Amino acid sequence: MNVKKIWTETDFEEMGWHDSHIHAISFPNDDLEFGLDIDYLFQWVLDDTSNSYKFWVSPCTLIFFNVLYLRIDIDYQNMNWLDILDINRSNPRLGLDGKTTLWDFEIVTDKGSIKFESSGYKQVVKKQPIFSESQVLFREKW
Repeated sequence: MNVKKIWTETDFEEMGWHDSHIHAISFPNDDLEFGLDIDYLFQWVLDDTSNSYKFWVSPCTLIFFNVLYLRIDIDYQNMNWLDILDINRSNPRLGLDGKTTLWDFEIVTDKGSIKFESSGYKQVVKKQPIFSESQVLFREKW
């Protein structure tokens, strides 16, 4: 499987983040960018012989732009996985410049939600998808 390297908000309707594992979060500072290091599942494949799923999965960086009003409500006291269930986008409107469309985003996870306002995103595919029995591609420790 070969996929394009950059995905943006124009691809929102064809994207789905269900079960994408979050490895790391970077918070906005002067650049107003909010980033997630994730494993993105491009395709689920049912193995008929084992009746289990395998996955085409890639390490990706998902970066939201012009992030304001960031609210995080995550209960991570069990300290295990953090997976995305869905990303919702609503309330399109023009920004103060009269040109930029702003959206309300909600990242629904298995442990709570992340909400913010943003003008859009890009998702950068770090490596082409690999066929894996796991939804999670383990990272080396730094």
